[in-house]
Amino acid sequence: MCPRCLAGELPDACARTDRKLDGSKKSTPTQELAAVSAENNGFENLFTGEALKQWRQCGPGQFVVSNGVATGEGGMGLWWYAGRQFTNFVLRGEFAQEQEIADSGVFLRFPDPKDDPWNAVRQGHEMEIGDPEPKDPTWRTGSIYPFKSSIRANTKPVGQWNEYEITCIGQDYSVRMNGEPIMSWTDPKKRASFGYIGLQNYNDGKAVRHRHLRIKELPFSK
Repeated sequence: MCPRCLAGELPDACARTDRKLDGSKKSTPTQELAAVSAENNGFENLFTGEALKQWRQCGPGQFVVSNGVATGEGGMGLWWYAGRQFTNFVLRGEFAQEQEIADSGVFLRFPDPKDDPWNAVRQGHEMEIGDPEPKDPTWRTGSIYPFKSSIRANTKPVGQWNEYEITCIGQDYSVRMNGEPIMSWTDPKKRASFGYIGLQNYNDGKAVRHRHLRIKELPFSK
């Protein structure tokens, strides 16, 4: 019981759970669910059973999907969503590294890779997943490899899920990791303005898991 109740003041104070410490009203579970729904409004889940039929493996290795989680094996390969190409968009997802510096990546705006996963590297862009403190800053997790380094990785310990958000508008790219902005860059060479998205599986003997991949298309920029 709180001191005010012991003193005989506001005897029901301890039972009042609808207020925060600052006196403001707490959100109800319904309001919290509505806020989450609004936050995800307009996003298309790319890991539904139907959407997974549109994913293709290019190059060696594979992704194994179980209970909505895709885990890369072998490589270097590219697992890409062939359903359609995207221009301006916000891409959200989560990843977890099963070992220290386990390597993967999120590929953006690349053309049909045909049979060569390196086409995504050479003609698109990649948000790096790997080392939080590498010798070369452009290898840091959250960087647009190898062009623009993130200011920090802001990742969680091995085994924990990290939430990322990548925004592509025109030639402007930005990355948020676990809610914090870590990278903002304008591509001076205008390398790609539209294309497919995909995930990298890498042959380092380690594994990165991916889940909750979803995308929201944005209006065309001028």
